[in-house]
Amino acid sequence: MAAVEDVIFLGAGASASEGAPVQKDLFCEFFRTDRTNSSHPENIGRLAKFFRDFFGIDVRDPLSDTMFPSFEETLGILEIAMDRGESFRGYSIATGAPDVQTIREDLIFLIALVLNRTLQNPKGHHRELVNRLEREGRMLCTAFISLNYDILIDNALTELHPGIDIDYGVEFTNYHRECNWQIPRRECSVFLLKLHGSLNWLYCPTCISLTLTPREREVARLVEHTIPCAQCGMPMAPIITPPTFLKGMKNYFLNQIMHTSYEVLKNAKRIIFCGYSFPDADLLVRYLLKRLELNYDPRPDILVLNSYEGKRQASKVLEEQRYKRFFRNKDQVRYLDMTFSDFCRNGVG
Repeated sequence: MAAVEDVIFLGAGASASEGAPVQKDLFCEFFRTDRTNSSHPENIGRLAKFFRDFFGIDVRDPLSDTMFPSFEETLGILEIAMDRGESFRGYSIATGAPDVQTIREDLIFLIALVLNRTLQNPKGHHRELVNRLEREGRMLCTAFISLNYDILIDNALTELHPGIDIDYGVEFTNYHRECNWQIPRRECSVFLLKLHGSLNWLYCPTCISLTLTPREREVARLVEHTIPCAQCGMPMAPIITPPTFLKGMKNYFLNQIMHTSYEVLKNAKRIIFCGYSFPDADLLVRYLLKRLELNYDPRPDILVLNSYEGKRQASKVLEEQRYKRFFRNKDQVRYLDMTFSDFCRNGVG
């Protein structure tokens, strides 16, 4: 594996440029399209009741002016309740009636279904990025850290350049099955580290194993039926964690990915943030970057690009301030007025 020079962070804005809804619009997008025409009435019924009980939102009302909470905020509340062993009125965590766990699963299926639908025909920016890096001879010295659950960058890498292996930083059960996913070859692999999980990963909590489903979004299939683990036969579960919920890092595999991300970042010359607003609540990313900044020299250059059509100047100013407030060496932070699609086509020099 070539020495990594550039690490590209992919935030929600990168996926939004392909057609995915941003976090604040996920629930509105789901109920706008699925509430009257869906093959999953039980899931939708439970979610409709949940939003009415928790947030006073009637999903039967016109949704144009409805203020839904973010996906991360909603899932985070349920994760904390489960971690603390506490219930809400009408929503138990008891084994016999695990309402909180059921709603959590419904929310994960919701995001899987929305991303499945909205990204059926992506605009192709991730593919442009991969092609440009290959054309410039920079593919093997670039690593990706994705903060998204979708598999846009996964598919771009595997479909366009099958001779390049993806190294997710963890071992999958597929590595040990004939004619399945192969162990990444060190001399021709690219890191793709997904800190919050992925729609094409299934976790077995019984034998503590992770299964990769290349080019598929298996989490969405769990709405119809459970998928058994190939090793022990027990049901597998999604591995998707909101960035605001620190308990997610207790997961063995996400912890491995966090460690690998640190090892990759400490040798990078440039860190390029694409479509990432650097929210205050994303403490794990901030912790990762601060450890890097204080523990290693020389420090990498920081490039930020998160512009899009219609973005207000005031938002850009606040975002730039948020980045420069955090990093110690302000002069190494370059905030570029560039869209993700521009970067994919032309790079930053």
